[in-house]
Amino acid sequence: MKHFLGFVVAIFLSLTIFYLYRDDGTGHLSDSMTLKVYGSSSFIGSWGPGPILKDLFEKQTGIKVTYLEMADPALVIQKISLEGKQASGDVILSLDQYDISRLVDKIKWKSIDSKVELKISNQLAGISKLDKFKPYDWAPIAFITRVDNSVQIDSLDDLLKPELKGKIALEDPRTSSPGLNFLSWVFKVKSAIDAEKFLKDLIGQLHSVSPSWSAAYGLFKNKQVDLVLSYATSPIYHIVEEKDTSYKSLEFKEGHPSQVEFAAVPESCLNCEAGIKFVQFLQSPEAQKIIMEKNYMFPIERNVQEGTPFDSVKLFKLLPFQIDNKEAIQKWLSVWAELRKNDG
Repeated sequence: MKHFLGFVVAIFLSLTIFYLYRDDGTGHLSDSMTLKVYGSSSFIGSWGPGPILKDLFEKQTGIKVTYLEMADPALVIQKISLEGKQASGDVILSLDQYDISRLVDKIKWKSIDSKVELKISNQLAGISKLDKFKPYDWAPIAFITRVDNSVQIDSLDDLLKPELKGKIALEDPRTSSPGLNFLSWVFKVKSAIDAEKFLKDLIGQLHSVSPSWSAAYGLFKNKQVDLVLSYATSPIYHIVEEKDTSYKSLEFKEGHPSQVEFAAVPESCLNCEAGIKFVQFLQSPEAQKIIMEKNYMFPIERNVQEGTPFDSVKLFKLLPFQIDNKEAIQKWLSVWAELRKNDG
């Protein structure tokens, strides 16, 4: 009898393990109760939208979420490309259009149907056509200054005014997404020759070129510079969190590029169905509101911002959104690197 009971227990445990870790038809073992999500520290940190989104998703679906912090999406995608089916991670967050352009072919991705009909700005219409990368927030790239700055600045060329020399903080396009967005901005609104000349002159104007947005914005916050490259939504953070209305974003007549953040599910996913559900969840009205209020970016679903401080942000003229050719990006970066090498 004792041996028989032991046999029954063994069979029960085997069936339980088979149910929880069954093959999903792709050769992967999937834990139906656990979802692994890669995200940047700004998203998954205690101050970001990640923890609240995690709690809400778990409550709605019963699927446990574990966040994996990543310094750079490129490193995660490289890891997945090397490890293949052995790679962990079901969702990658914090991808922007430049990551997609340069990394999309490194690995294969799952197609994801949108569960909601998004109401987005016409200039960003192209983002809804991407079936494997789903947007969850965005913002125009813009320079931020203080309201008491008396210098008239409404174009890229105004950055070359003598009174701004040594007063501008910029991010390095080789290490920073806003910096790369700025570099592409210059090349999109100027001829190649004029863009290179402008950048050469601008480098002589700058206070510093920082490796990250946070480093550049820190200089601005500490009043070491008068202008910093950031997002048009940045002043909202100061209004809501600090009750400080002394910051403003500057509209340029050339029009502004936009940074869009995406989520995607790599084909190497272990819990693919749950990963797709999580990405779809990010576009739901409840999740969009959380992302907007914690990430200080515009929601993709524009109706979510109605009646909030984000409605007070002037809608700048935007350049048409596109996924740039990776060869063009590399060419722009090569020009920048050569100018920086010769600087000083």
